[in-house]
Amino acid sequence: MKSTLLIVMLIFSISYYSFGQTCNCTQEFSYVKDKIEKNYAGFKDKVNTKTQVTYYKHTKTALERSKFINKPAYCVSLINEWLGFFKDGHIQVGRNRISGEKEKVWLDKRIQGIERVNLSVTELAALKSSKGITGIYDNGDSTAKIAIIKNRNSFRDYAGIVISSKSGKWVPGQVILELKSGKDSLKGILYDKYYIPENVSLPIKDDALGAFRREGSKPAPTEFVSGATVASQVLSTKILYLKIGTFNQTNARNIDSLISANQFNLSTMPNLILDLRNNGGGADFSYRSITPYLYTKPLKLIGADVLATDDNIAGWSAIATTNGIPPDQKIFINDVVHKMEQSKGKRVSFAEDQNITLDSVKPYPKKIIILMNRNCGSTTEEFLLLAKQSSKVVLMGEHTKGVLDYANIRGADFSCMPYMLYWATSRSRRIDHGLAIDNMGIKPDKVLNAQQNWIEEAKHYAEK
Repeated sequence: MKSTLLIVMLIFSISYYSFGQTCNCTQEFSYVKDKIEKNYAGFKDKVNTKTQVTYYKHTKTALERSKFINKPAYCVSLINEWLGFFKDGHIQVGRNRISGEKEKVWLDKRIQGIERVNLSVTELAALKSSKGITGIYDNGDSTAKIAIIKNRNSFRDYAGIVISSKSGKWVPGQVILELKSGKDSLKGILYDKYYIPENVSLPIKDDALGAFRREGSKPAPTEFVSGATVASQVLSTKILYLKIGTFNQTNARNIDSLISANQFNLSTMPNLILDLRNNGGGADFSYRSITPYLYTKPLKLIGADVLATDDNIAGWSAIATTNGIPPDQKIFINDVVHKMEQSKGKRVSFAEDQNITLDSVKPYPKKIIILMNRNCGSTTEEFLLLAKQSSKVVLMGEHTKGVLDYANIRGADFSCMPYMLYWATSRSRRIDHGLAIDNMGIKPDKVLNAQQNWIEEAKHYAEK
């Protein structure tokens, strides 16, 4: 059985996409390194007199390793390792979010690069009773079954092969996990639904590898979190529940409509539960319609500066032309671009420190409970920093992601591989005031754990 499987692996390994003569990992790594050093707003903070020796050593090691890599996904893994030096969730390798036509071409290339393996019925049956790491697993949301087999190459010890996928994001036979053995975990890459390789570390448990559960094992109890972009429900005569899944600019109108549709409830009900769990951010203007309901006193905003470079100017200019940007925001962005063009190589203020003062305090809701978790980041954290200044607001749940001090991501195509590099172009002046939150997050007023029903806990708290 093992020899048959090895032959199948060898047959399929010949076909997957690798570098051409005009594209190699050393070239791509050097390109990414140059983009980050020139354009990342946090580079001078992160590479300073105390860290520069470590940074140069880290970079030299990655550059040497790049010479021996001949598969794009493995090159992205190396680049992700190198980017880890900056500890900034706003530096990412991803898909092309700007050009849909280009992304279609790129997606096809990435799919071509995915290794494929056919497992026989006999091999699958053997895996069902397998011990140790190998076996059949369900992914975190039970939408796919994965067979993890031993299969070594220079990068991995194990391969995860799709058996079935309800969501259709993967195809049976695709290798979407490539993992290397560690002491207490397996490290390697997981291909997401866009076939972008993400670096992962999966803790080894009795019946699980990270979020992957062995088939037939009992899942850990967790509360279901709706993936809806917006939702509302009257929980009682005194409690209104609102869900906002994203502050993405494309959801801004939905948020405004949600608030408008619930205007009577917001004006008459004493308690609001605002569920922001898994809201990864978006655009600040998306939460403008919510702010008046949490306001109790002037809100203090600490401003930010943007690094003026050619790439950053191009990125900001492109944002002004995307769908869903309100007219006033287009004017604002164009003004920022003009200031950047006049001060290349410098930081330019695009948001001044200010106090937001409204004409009145709304009598209702009297209490606002905001549910947040470790997946709340970026713009959502900006909103939470405003919200926590209100005497109406109680933050409940987990600490947030901690990705806000360097923000306003913009990007550029890789030089020859079908990926895009994104980086933060702005730097908050909170850093200079000792109020940075990156890699720490915002702490809740009341901590909740995975075994609790968060909405029920918020209801109990409101009813006190």
